[in-house]
Amino acid sequence: YAMTIRQNKPEASVVVVDLVLPIGSIAPIVGYEGDVDLVSVAELPLTETTGEYFHNHLPEMELWEFQLLPGATDPDRANNLTVTRIPEIIQALQSAYDYVVVDFGRSLSRISLPIIQKADLLVLTVSTDQSTITLTKKVWDYLHEQGIESQNVFAILNRAVGLEGLTKTEAEEIIGLPIQTVIPYMGSNFTLANNLNQPIITKYPEDTTSIILKDTTNNMINLADKLRSK
Repeated sequence: YAMTIRQNKPEASVVVVDLVLPIGSIAPIVGYEGDVDLVSVAELPLTETTGEYFHNHLPEMELWEFQLLPGATDPDRANNLTVTRIPEIIQALQSAYDYVVVDFGRSLSRISLPIIQKADLLVLTVSTDQSTITLTKKVWDYLHEQGIESQNVFAILNRAVGLEGLTKTEAEEIIGLPIQTVIPYMGSNFTLANNLNQPIITKYPEDTTSIILKDTTNNMINLADKLRSK
């Protein structure tokens, strides 16, 4: 989704932050193997982590059309993360970039919740199996209790294993949220693109999923901009 933001808005600056702990998941997908990561940035003094620093030092993933703040490379390194610096880093990034995309993976913690509460838009990706959707219902109920409104949630049903599982309507009834998009099963194309460190929408631009991803991102941008302007 972060890549297609730039395709929809070429003039926009986009940064992706990998807050999946204890091991970041984005760097291996996009092919980044450098030394800059969340832990090293959090070790810097507050005065150094400015917008200029991020624009000059975060890796530019050219194929993906965004800059990346990678997550920790292993659990031992994640143990050294200065957690108290994370809100300050996110705030600095928000001041420096037009769009800040934060990946939390499946975590919901004291680290992620304050960031979620301040986000313009929360993208909630849901699987089609009964157990996952039931858990998603519990997560949504909790987030709603913490002040997250349904208008700030963009729910996506991801058919990662084919046509098996619940339908969009069934999932909506259980979770209590409208689902804006259904991502169809991609077969081996998704895995192959990841193995090649290539974006799915450039590796298979005519694939139905690629077209849906582009349309979905456009809808997310419009909604996020609308919510941000309120």
